[in-house]
Amino acid sequence: MNDEGRENRLDTFRPGTKLEQVVSVYDFDQELRTRLSALLSQLEISLRFFIGHRLGAVDLFAHRKPEVLGALRPAEPGHAQEPTTAYTEWLIEYERHESRARDEFVLHFREKYGPHLPIWVATEVMSFGVLSNLYTLMPQLDQEILAARFQVNTADGKGDRGAFANWLNALRVVRNICAHYGRVWNRVFDVIIDAPGAVRNDDQHLLQQLGMSTVSNRLYGVLSILRYLILSIAPDDRSVLDVVEFITGQAQRVGFRLQQLGFPEGWENEELWDPRFRLDSQAMTAAGLLDQARSFTTAQARAALTAAQVRTDSSATSPRSLAAAQRTQLRTYLYYGCLIEINLGKAKHYPQFQFRDGKMIDAVGDINQQLTHKADKAEKTALSQALITWWQTPNPDLPVSSDGQAMSPQQLLEHVTEDEFREAIDRVNATDTFTL
Repeated sequence: MNDEGRENRLDTFRPGTKLEQVVSVYDFDQELRTRLSALLSQLEISLRFFIGHRLGAVDLFAHRKPEVLGALRPAEPGHAQEPTTAYTEWLIEYERHESRARDEFVLHFREKYGPHLPIWVATEVMSFGVLSNLYTLMPQLDQEILAARFQVNTADGKGDRGAFANWLNALRVVRNICAHYGRVWNRVFDVIIDAPGAVRNDDQHLLQQLGMSTVSNRLYGVLSILRYLILSIAPDDRSVLDVVEFITGQAQRVGFRLQQLGFPEGWENEELWDPRFRLDSQAMTAAGLLDQARSFTTAQARAALTAAQVRTDSSATSPRSLAAAQRTQLRTYLYYGCLIEINLGKAKHYPQFQFRDGKMIDAVGDINQQLTHKADKAEKTALSQALITWWQTPNPDLPVSSDGQAMSPQQLLEHVTEDEFREAIDRVNATDTFTL
C-alpha cells in the first residue's frame, strides 16, 4: 500500500502465472464493464425523466434560468444578482452538448421551441456528469424530494441531497471508467461513497456496510447503491443480482478473491441480495404525486393560513400567537380529513390548490372529507393518490373551458367562485366518480 492507501501495482507477474489467466481476467473485466454500463444506463434513463419532469413543471427552460434554480449570488447594493460560478460553468458545459445534438427529435423541438431545447428534451442530450451536476443546482427542496424518491434519506427522514449527489458523482466516475475502457475489477475508486444519515443512525440498515472503508470505494459499494437505487424505481428488477452472480461465477472460474472487489465477509447473507427483497414503493408513489401537484411544505402550509383565528387576549396580534393559531388550524384540517397530505419519508407536503385567501378553501375541505370517509381507512399514500386523481381528472359533465375542453374539478375551481364551484359539483354528482 502507498501513502494514499492504494495498492502498489507492480509490472511483474507472480511465479506460475499463465498467459491464459491474464487473458481470462482481461475478458472478465471487459464483460464486467459492459454489464455495469447497462445498469448505469438503466438508472440514467429514470434520472433524466425525474429531473426533466420536476423542473419542467415550473418552467419549460428552467435549466437556462438560474433564478428558477435558485442559482444566483447575493447582489451587492445597487447591482442585479448574477448566476453563481457553479451555474455559469455548468451552462458552458451543457451548451457544448446541446450544440452537438443532431438527433431527429432534437431538430423537431428546435423547430417548435426555437434555438434552445426545453428541459425534458435537454436532459436527453446531457451526459451523466452534466445531468448529475444539474441536480446539485436544483432548488434545495427539489433535491430533497428527488433523493427521497430514491429513498436516500437523512436521519430525520427527509431526502439526503448531499448523499444522493455523492452517489451520482460516484456513479459518474464508474461510468467514465467504463466508457474509456478502464479497469473495473480490483480497483479503488477515487470517490468514496457516503452513507446517508438514515444509514449512519441505524446499524441494521440495508446499506450499513457503506460505512466500511473496504467497501465505500470498491465495486461492492457501487453495486450496493445500484441495487438499492434500481429497486426503488423497479421493485422486481434483478439486473444487479445478475451482475453479482456473474462476478461470483467468474471469481471461481478465473481465480480471484471477491474481497479484491470489496465484498465483505458474509455479504451473501445481507437482505439486499435476497432475490425476494423489495423496497417499499410508497416513496416513489408519493414523489410522483408531488410531481403532479405543486405542494407546500408543512412550514409553507402553516404560513399560508394567514386568516387563522388567533386568541382574543392581549397577545393576539403577536407573531407567536398567529403561528400557534396556524399550527392548530393545520392540525384541525388534518384531524377531520379535510386536507390532502402527501408523506415522503417523514416530510409532509400539501397540494397548493387547496388554499386561497389565507385559509383552506371550504369547498375543497368538504369534498376531501366526504371522499376520505368513502375510502374507509385506506392506506394514506393510496388515499392521497386517489384524491389527487379525482381532483385532476377532466369530468365531461362539468362546465368546459374557454377552448371547449372538459375541465377537472381543480381546473374548475381556478376559474369560478367557490359558490359556483359547489353548485357545479353538486349538480352533476361529480364526487360519484371517485374511486380508490
